[in-house]
Amino acid sequence: MSMQRSWRTIVPVGVLVLGLTAVAWGRGFPRGGGRPGPGVGPGEYGAGPHGGMLFERLIFPCQADCFENGKACFDDAESTAADCAAAACATQIAAAQTACQADRTSTGCQTAVTALRTCAQSCLDTQQTALATCQATVTSCRTTCGNS
Repeated sequence: MSMQRSWRTIVPVGVLVLGLTAVAWGRGFPRGGGRPGPGVGPGEYGAGPHGGMLFERLIFPCQADCFENGKACFDDAESTAADCAAAACATQIAAAQTACQADRTSTGCQTAVTALRTCAQSCLDTQQTALATCQATVTSCRTTCGNS
């Protein structure tokens, strides 16, 4: 029962944090910036069955490492924020789970989610700071790499 309750606590927080992280990630690393020439550069090959990230890693290993380290940094920031919110807002998480189970669009659900956001705000602020640091680190790394 304790493990099941733990998952019921972690999953909604994870969804909330993932949603906020997705926004930051979407604004994150510019693809194809600092290209060495037309038609050749990170982001030019896209993902998919014709090589995708494999070619980028082979052609631009330094920049690929920057992105990989950046992803690990973003994942750590997300995990830390989820742990923080789970520890600080267990009551609000349980209330949101109960209120939103039947109807995510209900007033009760919206009120519970607002209370959870308020409770988790310091965790989210810390996460935003960490994400900005991750972004700056990746940008600096890519600058250092140049065209490699």
